[in-house]
Amino acid sequence: DITAVVVTHGTDTLEETAYLLDLTINTEKPVIVVGAMRNSSELGYDGSSNLSAAICTGISKNAKNKGVLVVMNNEVNAASEVTKTNTLSLDTFKSPEFGPLGIVDNDEVIFYRDIVNRQFINTVEIEEKVGLLKTGPGMESDIIDFYIDNGYKGIVIEALGRGNIPPKMIDGIKNAIEKNIPIVMVSRCPTGRVLDTYGYEGGGKHLRDLGVIFGKNLPGQKARIKLMLILSITNNLETIKKLFEE
Repeated sequence: DITAVVVTHGTDTLEETAYLLDLTINTEKPVIVVGAMRNSSELGYDGSSNLSAAICTGISKNAKNKGVLVVMNNEVNAASEVTKTNTLSLDTFKSPEFGPLGIVDNDEVIFYRDIVNRQFINTVEIEEKVGLLKTGPGMESDIIDFYIDNGYKGIVIEALGRGNIPPKMIDGIKNAIEKNIPIVMVSRCPTGRVLDTYGYEGGGKHLRDLGVIFGKNLPGQKARIKLMLILSITNNLETIKKLFEE
């Protein structure tokens, strides 16, 4: 038997792997993902200290039932909340919305809060053909149409603000939903959730009425991972909506 699992990982996509594991591993035992922002040939190499903190977290009795954790720079963050915020800084991994779950201080792991509303998706497969699109002013449907024409099974859109898109993107969204291709919308803002606030063409309420699925406060890269996993078990739009919006 084992006490915990510590996974070392490159930092560029660490948050995606951690979130994928968080969604697909159903265990009370700690699973820790850790990396380094500087390699071993650089001054100030952080890999050893990060690994030590990750192991301390893994053997802590208080780390059970918290899902997959990311331990970097002596902070403990939930895989569902953490993101890489800076290309260079050692303290790049942050949970902008809620802050860390805890810290590692002199080999002692101190938790300040719990993680709630964890989800489990029972699959060992993944649907790779899921697109990710960031919205900007004046954009049209051409990129959505490209995804449709090339056999993509789902699309995640990082919308403007509260959850709005340029009106000229609407035809592409209608086309996708008519073909049973789920459109999951999140915000391109670093914090805050999407909501069906505005009723104009391209506004959140209009998109909700068309059948767009709201991804709450997930960032685009994590919403894509979640949709890839869900599509490996179902393409039913109502089921997908429930898994994202429950």
